[in-house]
Amino acid sequence: ATAVNENWGRELLELFTMGVGNYTETDVREASRAFTGWTLEHKLPRFHMGRWDWEFKFIPEDHDYGEKEFLGHKGNFDGEEIVDIILSKKPTAEFIARHLYSFFVADEPQVPAWSVIPPNDPAAIDFLADALLESDYHMETVLRKLFNSDFFKNQLFERVKNPTEVVVGTLRLVGNAEMPSPEIMEQTSQIAYMGQDLLNPPSVEGWHNGIEWINSGTLMKRTNFVSELISDTSRPGVIDILNRLQKIKPNAESLVDESLDLLGPLEVSEIARKELIDHITNLGPFNWDDNSGVERSIELLQLIIATKEYQFC
Repeated sequence: ATAVNENWGRELLELFTMGVGNYTETDVREASRAFTGWTLEHKLPRFHMGRWDWEFKFIPEDHDYGEKEFLGHKGNFDGEEIVDIILSKKPTAEFIARHLYSFFVADEPQVPAWSVIPPNDPAAIDFLADALLESDYHMETVLRKLFNSDFFKNQLFERVKNPTEVVVGTLRLVGNAEMPSPEIMEQTSQIAYMGQDLLNPPSVEGWHNGIEWINSGTLMKRTNFVSELISDTSRPGVIDILNRLQKIKPNAESLVDESLDLLGPLEVSEIARKELIDHITNLGPFNWDDNSGVERSIELLQLIIATKEYQFC
């Protein structure tokens, strides 16, 4: 209890609850005192492949039982009471609300900049923060309000897909992804090659989202991954897409618009749409009686996947 590690107190306040600027160094020290005696230990024997269960452990003789002053409150607080105090504060609700907005609605600036760059939609953040506090952080209630809000419904394609969304969304689109298999393991491993090694972020801060997912290397990985799977005409999802394309009018405009709808629904710029239509027109009439109709449809889908707009959700 006399050798307090301030790491956890600082990370709890800075990275996971309130954000920079909403606490003092004294708050960091006092929070850290409240968590003394908390630790983890692993059970024996170990599981196969070197894995084992970790469990929480409290060591009473290591705990600081003295009075603490934290965020304007005084008392003989333990870790759970520190968390309760943090959650009662409006800055905490605003910080968590901004994370929810960034995950579900539209990309925000990177978290380290939040103390100096205001939210894209302050009213939305305030709405979500109030919902968090009023519901005592009942996430079902909060998410129901978020999904029914106008700011959620009006912000289509304002988030760059993270690698997990690219891979999982593609597997759901093409089908054959319901059961664990060596193939699924290989395909989901591509998430790391696109820059998101799940459960292994580059730092305790986590990943930077938004446009930082995209560079020349990851863009090629993302596009090639989706393009390869969408060209596999043995997959049930691809078969369904081709069957639906065969049922529409065989003109370039209809084929492009239906393909955009089947891959999203997706909206591209008028320039991109015109280029897609011109490309299909130059290929000549579609013939579903031979393989050319299938080949041209797959080519159209791959071209759409290569558009800038496909990277957003």
